[in-house]
Parts: sequence; structure tokens; C-alpha cells
Amino acid sequence: MLLEVPILIGLMVAAIALAIAAKRASVPYNVALVLGGLLISVAHLLPGVPPLNPQVVFLICLPLLLFEGGIMADLNGIRANAVPIGLLSTLGMVLAIGATGAAMHWMLHLAWGPALLLGSILAVTDTVSILYAFRRAPVPGRLAGIIQGESLFNDGTALVAYTAIAAVVAGGAAPSLGSLGGHVLLASVGGAVVGLALGLLGGFIIRRAEDPLAEIMVTTAVALASYVLAEEVHLSGAISAVVAGLAVGVTLRREVAPQSQVAIHSFWEYATFGVNTFLFLSVGLDTRPEALQGHLPGVGMAVVAVVLGRAVAIYLPFLLLRLFKPAETIPLRWQHVFLVGNIKGALSIGLALGLPESTPAREQIVSIAFGVTLVSMVGQGLMLTGALKWLGLFQQDAVALEMAEQRGKLIASRAAHVELDALHTQGLLPRAAYEHLRSEYQVNIARAERELRRISEQHLAEGAKDLLSMRRRLIDAERTALQGARRNGLIPEATAEEMLAHLDARMLDLEKVLHGGHAGKDSKEHKAS
Repeated sequence: MLLEVPILIGLMVAAIALAIAAKRASVPYNVALVLGGLLISVAHLLPGVPPLNPQVVFLICLPLLLFEGGIMADLNGIRANAVPIGLLSTLGMVLAIGATGAAMHWMLHLAWGPALLLGSILAVTDTVSILYAFRRAPVPGRLAGIIQGESLFNDGTALVAYTAIAAVVAGGAAPSLGSLGGHVLLASVGGAVVGLALGLLGGFIIRRAEDPLAEIMVTTAVALASYVLAEEVHLSGAISAVVAGLAVGVTLRREVAPQSQVAIHSFWEYATFGVNTFLFLSVGLDTRPEALQGHLPGVGMAVVAVVLGRAVAIYLPFLLLRLFKPAETIPLRWQHVFLVGNIKGALSIGLALGLPESTPAREQIVSIAFGVTLVSMVGQGLMLTGALKWLGLFQQDAVALEMAEQRGKLIASRAAHVELDALHTQGLLPRAAYEHLRSEYQVNIARAERELRRISEQHLAEGAKDLLSMRRRLIDAERTALQGARRNGLIPEATAEEMLAHLDARMLDLEKVLHGGHAGKDSKEHKAS
């Protein structure tokens, strides 16, 4: 259903206001959007907003988000952690659905079919929230890589299981574990093959396009086609979109001009930001507190069931990993993060709303899915950062913090020195007071500069990293100046394009150096542990 223009503008204004408020209040962006959407819904601030359409979620939002996750993912990190990622996405998913469904059956007195169906709906993680959180959280690189990889492939196996269970429940037959497992395996492998084929085809076209706008169009077509084509032949569209994104990402990094890489990445960053905003707001807008009141006890028990199911799906596979492949062992503290970070999202709501009207206990399933998702996004979204700190997984670099402190002192002292000169020039400060304050700030400036120089000399890696960051800022300044000169007609278009392409190449080189340094550091830390 299309949104009317005034409603669309209103949602954009709300998203902007919530983003600013979230930044000021240090609240996660996704949590602010969900609560803001709920407030808009309860207060009827934007009447006429249509309900979330599951088809929009599955055919547009999900392919774009998964493809972007694949195109931005570190393939080397996924390959290095393939065993734990694969274990969690297969055995872990089966255990999560089974354990959650069993808990729902006993606690909510649901029949086995609807209980397992609800278990598959709530076994899906919110890829958006997880990728957003762990791309920015200073946690160990291997932990972030496994969580991001599992969240990308988790949706694929969960959606296949959901489709199979929903078909069985609608038909009134008892679920067969063997047929369900075979269907999940076939759909997952087949989806990966379809995604790889379309990703390679998209990469072939991109290499020959040599135009950033055409290349962006190719990536968009591959993202949507990989999902839709796989679903049309009854395979996993989610896994197809992820694998297609991974394949296209390899082509971009190896064989595409720097200017095109920057343009494509910028487009996908904005596209996923827009989709995320829409989905998070939709969760709040579609949640009806009055509809949840009659199911509050069930929602509470379902939250417990989901936690228990996720615990079984995490600790048991990692225990098997420790027994049969000790080299891939995951520390216990890390395992707790998989439990705390198991955030639900709009996909679970879309799956619940997409159930046929004839599905047994549909109203109860939809209400519980909404309630658990709301509790998960708000509760776990708010506690995730605190849990990571409590577990001691936030990597606070003492050298970087000391460097930042000295840099702050230098910036503040220089600003005060400039203001002091202005006051003296305007005749607002006596000569004696000016000399006294000037010497004091000069001492502060000299001390900060001396400390920064000492830190850089004693910690060469941190000094080099700081220098690279400064180079990146200078390149941004050069790009801004060149774009302004081009707009004002000071330099020809062709000259500006050539110079901007050179700046993009330098920027990508810096990003690769910085990324490689982090990867090497994480690898050394893991080997030491």
C-alpha cells in the first residue's frame, strides 16, 4: 500500500526528530524509533498510516538489508569463522525453534504445530539491530564477525523453516523433523547457488559498465532478483541475497574503480538507513497496546521461552564445538553476548502478519509476536551496551584514550589562546593580565604537544593510526575544495573528475590500511588467548 505524500513527509520529520533526540539522550537509534512510533500510534499524531505490509518487508526491505550486509561484510572474517557461523545458522536454528516451540507448547498450552510455528517466528533475529550495534561496538573483532555472520545467515534458515512449518500447520498434518531438516538443507544450499550465480553475473556486468550510476543500478537489480528468483523456485531468498552481496562485494573490492566503490557504498548506506527507519517506525506504529492487554501473561511467558530456546541454541552447539573442534572454541563470556544480543525485529512481525487467516491460533500468535518483539527491541536494545561493558568486552585502548585526552587539552588551550588575543586586541584585557594568561596557556599548549609527541614515539602503531586518520580528514578537505571549485567554474569538469577519482583511490588505500591493522591486531589477540 502506497503512503500519501503528507503522511510520508510526517514520518520523515518524525524520524529526523527521533534521530536527533536519540543522539542527545545517548539512546540507540532503533529503540528511539520504535518508542517514537508507538507514541505516534497511541497519540494518533499521524492518522491514516497504513499497517505494515508483509509483502513490502519480504520483497523489498529484506533483500536490500541482507544484500547490503553481504556487500559490506568482511569475507575473510566469515571464511575464518565459517565453522561457528555455520553451526549456529543450522544446528543452532533447529534447536532454537524446537526448544522455543516446546516451551510455548507447555507454558502457553498451544498445539505442537502453532507452537513450533511461533518458535520459528521468534527464532529470527533482527539483522538490522545486530549489524548496527556490532559495527560500532569496540568488541573483539572475532566476536563481532561471528555475530554479524550468524545474523546474516540466520534469517535464511529461519525463513525456510517458517515456510515449511506454516505449510504443515495450514494443512493440519503433524510436523516431520526429517522432512523439515531436508527441506531446510535443500533450500539453503539451493539459495546459495542462485545467489552466487547472480552475484557473479552482476560482478561481470559491473566490471564492464564503467559508470557509477549504472553500477549502482546493477547492484540494486541483483539484490532484488537474487531474493525473488530463489523464492520463485522455493529456495531460500534470504541466503541467496546474502551470498549475492558477498560475491558482488568481492568484485567491488578487487576490480572496480575507487570512485565507483565510494559511490556504491554511499548509495547502499543511505538505502539501508531509509529502510531501517521505515521498519523501526513500523514496529512502533503497528503495535496496539490495547490488543496486547489480553495477552500480557502469554507475552511474559513467551519472552522466557525465547530466552530458554536461544540459550539451548547457543550453549549446546558451542559445547559440541569445544569437544570436537577445540581450536574453534568460543570463550564463555562471548557466548553470553549471543544470548543478550538476540534482538527481534520487524521481520518477526512481518512473518506473523503474513500467516493465512485460517492458521490455528493466529490471533494469539500475532499478539505474542508483537509483544515479544516490542520487549526485545526496547529492553535488549537498551541493555546491550551495558551488558557488553559488564562482561568486560568493550576494548578500551588506554593509549588511544590518553592520546585523545591530550588532543582535547591542546584543542581547548589553542581556542582559549585565540580568544585571549582577540580580547587583548579589542582592549578588553589589561596588559599584565594578558601576559599572565598568555604564558599559562602557552605552557598548556607546549605540554600537550610534548605529550602527544611522546605517545607517538613510544607507541608507533597508535601514532601511525593517528596519522592515517588525519590524512583521511585532509583528503575530505581536498574533496570539498575541489567540488566547490567545480561548482564555481574554477576548474573544468573533466579535471575535477580526474582529481576526485585520485582522492577516492587514496581514501580507499587508507581504509584498507586501517582495516588491515585492526584485523591483524584481533588475530594476534585471538591467538594469544
